[in-house]
Amino acid sequence: MWKKIQWDGNPDLNLECYRKKFGRGHVSVGIGEFKNIVYSYGANSDNSLSGTRCRANGEITPEQAMSIVDSNKGKYNHLNNNP
Repeated sequence: MWKKIQWDGNPDLNLECYRKKFGRGHVSVGIGEFKNIVYSYGANSDNSLSGTRCRANGEITPEQAMSIVDSNKGKYNHLNNNP
């Protein structure tokens, strides 16, 4: 289940996100002006990365981003991340 929290990636920015655990890691989907999706699976993990929700055809909403992440079971999949 996605949970709305204060993003802990940089507390000084005072940003909110939705977060969901996937195995040993978690994914954060930014809210409002925080347009990133952050995959956090530990140091030196090939599954950790951050990317923007903005695309040439417009912004992906947090709800759309969470749906994409869920469909990929918490892993980044470049083929499915651009609706």
